[in-house]
Amino acid sequence: MRKITLISGIVFLLILGFFLIIHYLNNKKDLLNFKISKGYISLKKVDYKFFKKGVLAYEIFSKGLNYRSQKEEVIKLNGVNAYIYGKNKKPAYIITGKFGRLNTVSKNIIISGDVIIKYARGVRMKTNMIRFFVKENKIIAPGYMEIRGKNYFISGKMLIIYIKKGIFILRKDVHFISYKHNNKNSGEITG
Repeated sequence: MRKITLISGIVFLLILGFFLIIHYLNNKKDLLNFKISKGYISLKKVDYKFFKKGVLAYEIFSKGLNYRSQKEEVIKLNGVNAYIYGKNKKPAYIITGKFGRLNTVSKNIIISGDVIIKYARGVRMKTNMIRFFVKENKIIAPGYMEIRGKNYFISGKMLIIYIKKGIFILRKDVHFISYKHNNKNSGEITG
């Protein structure tokens, strides 16, 4: 008799605990870092990985995500860190910005708001907005851009970065300052 009473008491407590957890989760929808309502999803702390032909192409970390519906095809991100991987499977470019937009169909990314691009070779770029085109494997920054290397500073507009080739082109209003102290290599070039 004591065993039956003990077992039924334990079962009762388990059932009561289960319903208390369900009730708590229904009242605290963002407990597990996400909220779901009609046609809207909100997440805290996102790690999104995109693979191209079985190889990691880029990874996005975000402090928050908002997704309205499948009709919009855009995921809005807050506090973005993007890692774009190169040939050696290590991040070739690390991009940070305040906001991001990820197209769910094309997988292209727009990052805006105090955008910083760090290139593996010690180059640091600063702009207000970039677009990363996955299929073409290039980054475009249409506005003003500052580029700092160990021995130079470049500014201008309309930057294009070809990721596979590891080269960048600055197309408009280009200004170049070299910090080397050799007489032959120092100077300023504007164009």
